Amino acid sequence: MSTETKITLRDNGPLVVANPPTLRDSDGNEIETKPVTALCRCGKSAGKPFCDGAHKSAGFESSPDPRGIRNDPLTYEGEVGGTPVKVHYTPVLCSHAGACAEAASTVFRPGEKPWIQPSEGDMAGLLRAMAACPSGALRIETGETGPQHLTAAEVEISIEKNGPYRVRNVPLDCTFNGIGASRAKYVLCRCGQSKNKPFCDGTHHDIGWRDDA
Repeated sequence: MSTETKITLRDNGPLVVANPPTLRDSDGNEIETKPVTALCRCGKSAGKPFCDGAHKSAGFESSPDPRGIRNDPLTYEGEVGGTPVKVHYTPVLCSHAGACAEAASTVFRPGEKPWIQPSEGDMAGLLRAMAACPSGALRIETGETGPQHLTAAEVEISIEKNGPYRVRNVPLDCTFNGIGASRAKYVLCRCGQSKNKPFCDGTHHDIGWRDDA
């Protein structure tokens, strides 16, 4: 039996995690798992985060809907401490977690235009924001580097309150859609409504989806 940890997708069904890494709830508590664990992605299971077969009665469809997906990256330029900086943002990858604004509120300003203003922060804050982004939607480019993600070494799956699965360093048997997507950190849909399945595109935020739905 293989001991490889990986996530595979069941058509119109759950995410199947073989040899699961640490699985944490939204409070950071570890959740006990089985050697092969099925995680709900239709948003209807009564036993979240685990699948209970509700996808069948719900008529869940796992195919993505490419219509209206914003997959063109946007680039925001500035200068920090004399260093030219570009922040690249791919909208379809964003889960609207708000971690970037928490890490660097003077740079990331949802509701303003432009909503990313690199020159209004310092390099430490920008790097914190890049590291905090759970989805890989943000990349940073300086005069010394090309566009890059900042990723951690942990191997885990965590659950965002009323939001997606946050995955770190777990192989996913799937084509990665989203320009600049990271295989080291990404977010997977739990509400069942993303147009970019299996990835989260922030729809849960727009429709007000909740864990107890």
